[in-house]
Amino acid sequence: MSPSDGKHERMAELASELSGLIAEAVDENRLADVPDEGLGSVLAAAIRAYGAKCQEGEPPPPFAGNMGVTVTDVMIGCTAMLEAVNSLVFELGLWQSWTSLGKRKRHVDSDSEVAS
Repeated sequence: MSPSDGKHERMAELASELSGLIAEAVDENRLADVPDEGLGSVLAAAIRAYGAKCQEGEPPPPFAGNMGVTVTDVMIGCTAMLEAVNSLVFELGLWQSWTSLGKRKRHVDSDSEVAS
């Protein structure tokens, strides 16, 4: 699939529209407007695509711009995903020690020796 065949632009448009609709529902406390089955389908597809892109090369940023995702949101999502595939956080840590997949390169801040 090449970006020139129009699918790239269509996916970008759909992603923007869907993320906007979901953000509105969350911001306006209309969570019932977000169907559980649809949310699960979108999340699964996004996770599969993200995993495939990470395995292919440089991982893309997990969140676009200022999406308002909090640490709590990430922890809840990670916990739910690990439970859904019958995995433990210990196994995640072990897997992370064995692979570089999905890891973003850390840049050293010129003002300190600690990687950010």
